[in-house]
Amino acid sequence: MFDQIILSATAWLVPFCLVLGLIYAAILYLFERKFEFSAQRRYFMAAIRTAVVAMISFFLFSPLLRQSNNIVSKPIVIVAQDNSSSIVACKDSLFYKLQYPHLLNQLISALEKDFEVHTYSFGQQVRPGISYSFDDKQTDIAELMSDLNERYVNRNVGAVIMASDGIYNYGVHPFYAVQHVPYSYYSIALGDTLAKRDALIVRTNHNRIAYLGNTFPVEVAIKGLLCNGLNSRFQVLHKGITLYSENIRFEGNEFDKLVQFELNASEPGLHRYTLTLQPVNDENTNSNNVKDIFIEVLEGKQNVLILHSSPHPDISALHQAIASHENYEVTVSDASQFQGNLSAYNLVILHQMPSHRNSYRDLIKQLGDRDIPMLFILGSTTAIEAFNTLQIGLSITGITGQPNESLPVLNKSFKLFTLSQELSDLIKTFPPLYCPAGSYKTSGPATVLFYQQIGSQITDMPLIITTEMSGKKKGAIAGEGIWRWRMANFARNGNHRAFDMLVGKLVQYLSLREEKSRFRVSVENIWRETDAIEFTAEFYNTSFEPVKDHEIELTLTDEAGKSFQYAFSPTGNSYFLNTGLLSPGNYTYTARTVFQQEAFNAKGAFTVLPLQAEMASTIADHHLLFGLAQRYGGQMVLPAEMMKLAAMLASRDDIKPLIQREMKYRELIDVGWLLLALLALLSAEWVLRRTAGGY
Repeated sequence: MFDQIILSATAWLVPFCLVLGLIYAAILYLFERKFEFSAQRRYFMAAIRTAVVAMISFFLFSPLLRQSNNIVSKPIVIVAQDNSSSIVACKDSLFYKLQYPHLLNQLISALEKDFEVHTYSFGQQVRPGISYSFDDKQTDIAELMSDLNERYVNRNVGAVIMASDGIYNYGVHPFYAVQHVPYSYYSIALGDTLAKRDALIVRTNHNRIAYLGNTFPVEVAIKGLLCNGLNSRFQVLHKGITLYSENIRFEGNEFDKLVQFELNASEPGLHRYTLTLQPVNDENTNSNNVKDIFIEVLEGKQNVLILHSSPHPDISALHQAIASHENYEVTVSDASQFQGNLSAYNLVILHQMPSHRNSYRDLIKQLGDRDIPMLFILGSTTAIEAFNTLQIGLSITGITGQPNESLPVLNKSFKLFTLSQELSDLIKTFPPLYCPAGSYKTSGPATVLFYQQIGSQITDMPLIITTEMSGKKKGAIAGEGIWRWRMANFARNGNHRAFDMLVGKLVQYLSLREEKSRFRVSVENIWRETDAIEFTAEFYNTSFEPVKDHEIELTLTDEAGKSFQYAFSPTGNSYFLNTGLLSPGNYTYTARTVFQQEAFNAKGAFTVLPLQAEMASTIADHHLLFGLAQRYGGQMVLPAEMMKLAAMLASRDDIKPLIQREMKYRELIDVGWLLLALLALLSAEWVLRRTAGGY
């Protein structure tokens, strides 16, 4: 029902529509003498003409009809199911596989009577819909809470029901995941809190990389629950050969032992070591008695030098990020005091150099003459005019006083190296860098990794670029404050892994001396079993021009000798292949193509690491679930009591439907029956005139 008419003019003009109709009708009928109409017929036709002219005149004001409707939306209740493998690592595993899904579905059906129910599964990541496969290898409760807070901002969410065993082994502590939760958390406590006899390998400490000819230490934490007086044997196997063994006697019902030993790095390459702990009698599960570790043996380290004109927190962030990759040795020095041998370094990072105080012209020239890759980081003390002369592939002109606050936007066509989905998503949350405000211009073979977003505007100004000219690699980060990215990574995920990976890939690309092969295939050496394996390939003709849209095949072989066939897809000047998830183990690959009757091959190997975090502890943490429920105004229930949750939520006064008033507008001239009425009046007047002898 329409409740108001809105005019484009003031309401006091409306009576003039009627006056205009009366004047028109008076002229037409009261002063007309051509036809002899009866007085009654004349007045009736004049009334019709007055109404028609008044209506048409009224339409000239573009009147709108407003309709108000109240829309009632049910409050939202979110049901989140823990899909990690620890849920079924207990004696009640059949219950959780067979009976539990029916119970939770009954609860959801009961909730849907009063609420709008949204369902999610969580473990390694948050996914819409509930899965009962219980095969996730990690649990990140904090990610679930952060994800829901972002998805449902300013939504009428009444409560979250989280069904979990409370075991988390990734991300920050759930208590510190979000600062404010505007709805309640209810917990369905799954799993078993009773300790069971279990001898397990809890964790390992080791370097991922060792160097040829050296020994490397390994620490293994072993735990025994309710194993008092029992014996076991710990062994380290490599290619079926026992490298280390030790007898373990468990003393006490909560026994912890740290086994320490050293292994020899006698052969380069990626090596798999299997750690085994012999099961004891009546052990709850044997899945945590075996753990694989992978060590990459390298022939030498890559040396990175960070030179700066003045102290800055960016330097520490870069130092820590690069040092986290064990195949890099990092040196930090004030540029004015450096006296080392530049030729000893594979990459030199120049922070805010050249500066206003010192151009460091000779030092930068030496680096260029020796073909040493350089990465420039610009900032408030950088002498931009001097930087523009270095032929980095980037120049900035028309500098103004205040810097731009520039957010990173990933260049989707960047193909020099790949970024994980985790990193691509995290980049969207990074704070801005402070970049010189001016006109940016790229030249030569410059490749943009990130563009600048200033406010809500995504620009074509580069934030991070790389160039390669005549085999010389250079790069530039056009702003300072990258240390905030590392802090943002930690605040989001409780670690620096994504930021360190970004810096590591940039450093790896710049420091790597490219081979002059016409056919190149690249893949990371080590992956987790939750990662989709990604390959990139490049193919060139005899003039080293990229060959596009060519057929490239890849054969992947696992440890058992089973082979899998794949084909690369062309993307720009390169090729890309995503094999999806692979089982843990060592893999070799052979890529091949034929061009102008000449065969090209590229071979390599990589390893997929198993994730065994879920088996490190299978004792449910109901204390955590109870604490979350109390902290956020909810309650914890057991699976047998879960149907009570529907009544609990329905009885709460603060979980109510949301009434929204919706306004709809329609032009009066679009109302169909008014047009019909207008035509009917005109037709009636015509009939009256015709029947009276007029026209």
